[in-house]
Amino acid sequence: MTAEQKDFIYELYCALFNFLVIYADCSLNNMSLAEEVVQETFRITCTKSDELISSSDPKEWLLTTLKKTIQSKQGSCIC
Repeated sequence: MTAEQKDFIYELYCALFNFLVIYADCSLNNMSLAEEVVQETFRITCTKSDELISSSDPKEWLLTTLKKTIQSKQGSCIC
């Protein structure tokens, strides 16, 4: 990952972290799990930084990735 990609992702992280946690918490009803899912979303983002940056709407790409991560976590939950 280039320094520019790191900076871009960091800016998204700073701008959207709270929004994404609130969004995830509304789906999961668990703040700790919501924070974990958002962190996992950014881990994925770092591994797919080229995809994110080439996206026509990086914020939407990030939100879609979060939604998939939430679905994955819900599917693996033993309640």
